[in-house]
Formats: sequence, structure tokens, C-alpha cells
Amino acid sequence: MVEFGPVQMIAIGFPDPEKLKGDLLREIFALSEKKIIRVIGLLGIVKDKNGTIDSVQITELSDEDRKRLGAAVGALIGLGAARGKGAVAGAKAGAKAMEKEFGLNQQQIREIARDIPKGSAAGFLLIEHLWAKKFKEIALTQDGVLLANGFITPDSLIALGSELAEGVRAAEKLNAS
Repeated sequence: MVEFGPVQMIAIGFPDPEKLKGDLLREIFALSEKKIIRVIGLLGIVKDKNGTIDSVQITELSDEDRKRLGAAVGALIGLGAARGKGAVAGAKAGAKAMEKEFGLNQQQIREIARDIPKGSAAGFLLIEHLWAKKFKEIALTQDGVLLANGFITPDSLIALGSELAEGVRAAEKLNAS
């Protein structure tokens, strides 16, 4: 069984915190209740017009899951840095770090908030895609290797449309000659 599904980080800026009415949080928790996602970490920061910072952090990970996730992340980082021995050391260090503290301390939050304009807000969401765990498990049993992933945005579709139009024009020129 695959222990964790794919993890994604989402960061969103909100120029007008007055428009935040809790709808996004309700949607996040509704997706979580349906076991579509699990909130690994959520950080909300509001910086008022005077520069005063208010923040909230949420996680749905149990203490045990935090240690296991820390060990998995540490092992992967260690593997990349120093191969097999690095993976073992990284797993131990990652589990130990997550045992002590999860989330960001006030100094780290202030550093992130430094770049947020006064009178605005930002949300940082780290989620596990629970829906994809079975999909990942099946792919792994078939020796599947992730080649790429990403989101298709309106801007990327516009860029693709421009490239396709250029290709069509080039093909029309070739056909005309």
C-alpha cells in the first residue's frame, strides 16, 4: 500500500482580505471530509494596513503521520544528497524534526509576511491528494515512472494557441509554395 499520495503546494495572494468570508476554508474542509485531499499544512497570513501580522496554521496530520512524512521527505532529500547512507540519515533527521515541531515559528511567519503588501493576505496550502493514492499504487506495480505533472492555466493555453497559430501559418506557407 502506498503510504502517502502526491503532495502539492499552493500559494495564493489576496489583495483585499475583506473579501475573505471563509468560503475557501469550507471548500478545503469539504474536500477533506470526502477524503479527496488531506491538509498537511495550511498557513493563512493577514497583514493589516499598519503592518500588523495575524496568522493561523492548521494540519490534519496525526503525530505519527507527521513523523512518517518527515522521515519520507528526509530520506528523499538524503538520497539525493548522499545516496543510500544519506537516505537513512535523512529519514532519521526528518522524523526527529517533525517530532519536535510542525509548522512555522513566528520568526519564519514574519519573514514570509515581509513580502506581503500591507492591507493584504496570503494563504499557503500543502495538501496530500488522497484520491491519487490508489492510482499511484497501481502505476508503481506496473513500473510506472512519473514523467511530468502540472496544471494547465489559462496563460499556458493562450501561449499554446499562439504556438499552434504560428505552426498553422508555417504549414500554410509550405502548402502555398
